[in-house]
Amino acid sequence: MRFDRQALLQLRTQARQARAEGHFPHAARLEQQAVEIAGALGLIGERTRALLWQGYSLHHAGEDDLALAALLRAANERAATADPADVFGALIAVIHISLDHKPTAFSRALLDQGRRYLADLNPSWTAPLDYLEGEWAYRQGDFATAEDWHSRAWAAWRDQHPRLTAATHLWALCRVAFRRRDVKALISWTQRLSALELTQPLERQLAQRAALLCWRAQRNAAWVSPNTAPVETALALLQQSALKPHRDNGARTEALRALALAGCWDRVDAALEQQPLSTADPESAHLLASLASNRTQLARGLPIVDDEFDVVNLNYT
Repeated sequence: MRFDRQALLQLRTQARQARAEGHFPHAARLEQQAVEIAGALGLIGERTRALLWQGYSLHHAGEDDLALAALLRAANERAATADPADVFGALIAVIHISLDHKPTAFSRALLDQGRRYLADLNPSWTAPLDYLEGEWAYRQGDFATAEDWHSRAWAAWRDQHPRLTAATHLWALCRVAFRRRDVKALISWTQRLSALELTQPLERQLAQRAALLCWRAQRNAAWVSPNTAPVETALALLQQSALKPHRDNGARTEALRALALAGCWDRVDAALEQQPLSTADPESAHLLASLASNRTQLARGLPIVDDEFDVVNLNYT
């Protein structure tokens, strides 16, 4: 391996291409080489940026512990030659991962730290932190507050580093609209998400998930035909999750729910037999309980229900 700027540039280009194609483990290895070269050349800024993208790649490869190690190195960099946007981007990624893996109080403390750091750095970079405030509220079940923060985040979003993708913001708004049973908003946000130029596989998956939520929210409406159930979309999500189970971010759960609500129990059973759900995971345990309840409903000749959406109270006003 050559230790010069040209080799560094080539590695970063190859890593970006690997991420665009969904090859995150390979991208992480390339970024690790870039970290080593940048460090050997004394290029602190380049090393910080490579650490940021190594952490991002590791996260999407399902290696969150390794991702946090790389991201914390970048987030703690205070050298003047490091781009503050890269340091702040790494801090945002650390908080994002912590929301899923660390205690609530720890994540709350990180969010507060991010606010203090941002106040001294660049107060205009509010969108990522506002998004994470929304995610934190969502996990507390406070969907009204989550909607408020996600709306603020989207209003402040700019297509410049540091940022989350537009698809990430719009998906969050779709999800919280579903939880708030606001069908009109859900349809609107889903349309905006689908209208984006979705070049990344993960972004296209978000649009598919939003389509499933839209159908679930409307499935009992008089004008919705049972034949419009998005079975193929749900099956496609299941297939993607089966190929890379370490990267499942809830898509499999949503696909199984949609298939059950569409009456495709043979597909649900086949998927669970191929890849059983773990009762140790709260989301999986909730889904298994929901599926068991609806099987009981069917056995009694009663309609099945979506326990995440009260379809009786549809509101289109």
